[in-house]
Amino acid sequence: MPVATNNIGDAMKKIMIEIKNHLMTGISYALPVIIAGSLMVAVAKIIGLAIGESNLDAFANSDGLQNWLYLTQNIGFKIIGLMNYVLGAYVAYSIAGKKGLASGFTAGLIASLTGSGFLGAVLGGLLAGYSSEWVARKIRITGSAASSVPLIILPFITVGLQVVIMLLLLGDVLSWLNTSLMAWVQRMTEDGTSTVVLAAVLGGMICFDLGGPVNKAAWGTANVLFLSGVYLPAILVNVAIIIPPLGYAAARFLRPHNFNQTLKEAGNGSIIMGILGISEGAIPFTLRNPARLIPLNVLAGTLGSVTVALLKAYPIMPPLGGLYGGFTVGNPWAYFIGALVGTAIIAVGANMLVSFNDDEPDLKLSKKSDAEEIEIKFD
Repeated sequence: MPVATNNIGDAMKKIMIEIKNHLMTGISYALPVIIAGSLMVAVAKIIGLAIGESNLDAFANSDGLQNWLYLTQNIGFKIIGLMNYVLGAYVAYSIAGKKGLASGFTAGLIASLTGSGFLGAVLGGLLAGYSSEWVARKIRITGSAASSVPLIILPFITVGLQVVIMLLLLGDVLSWLNTSLMAWVQRMTEDGTSTVVLAAVLGGMICFDLGGPVNKAAWGTANVLFLSGVYLPAILVNVAIIIPPLGYAAARFLRPHNFNQTLKEAGNGSIIMGILGISEGAIPFTLRNPARLIPLNVLAGTLGSVTVALLKAYPIMPPLGGLYGGFTVGNPWAYFIGALVGTAIIAVGANMLVSFNDDEPDLKLSKKSDAEEIEIKFD
């Protein structure tokens, strides 16, 4: 009996890992669409603010630059609106390849029409992928009509399943569930204490393993909410991401004699990675002493994100990642001060806790080899 239980547990674990991988594939395809749309909105908004107008809808009937700003903002929001379509399609694509795309795009369309959002797009994409895979495997037609399976029969069955299951059976339920979940998170972001707790959790998770599963769990949660129009968690995550690489870059310049040549060069690169929002830039430094530096990273990320929450940063448009993302946030000084707080904690703490100046392994080996060499000279 225990053996059977273990087998079931292993099978369930394997299924969950596969589903997570398909989901992350879908998100990886959807993110460039969201970022492109966000950049369009951000550019239009920033130019609008520079000419003294925060609400670009006022330019709807204007001419010239003002109308261009209004149109650019609207195009950006429409690009972001493609998210459900792309997400549903490429979750299905991850499972079934090209044959899952028609049903996957339908899943995204239904998610947008019913208001089931991210949840509907993901579940519909999974249904599209697995149903497409099943139909392609089970239905065989030979002879001259063989081409009808991928062109007619497969899309008819899989798209029909989307209409029946995701629209008629689950559409209202998923819409209610998605709306309730988003409303709960929105209330949480509007309550001061809850926002601080959320900031502490997300900031600490992001900086715990720098691109590992805990980091990705926090990043994925923030992006799920981002895709549903709740932007504050993404702001909290974005500021936490830039803290470790900028922190170690600052530490390298604060006490350069505490770093060997390899890490000095890594510190130079960490500046760029921090500005762009790539937390993995801190990995070479953290690996010098994970037992001491991981808690430091978590503390810095937690306090940095909490600072942003306490100083009342708020979204005014879909936020961008990286240091420059502060310009897409209401009260941008809250974002920059939060990043500065976290960066300072690592810059000071890392130099106090760890010496980064011990010889690299390759250098030690070279010195050992030199000591064992016997030099013979011929005059």
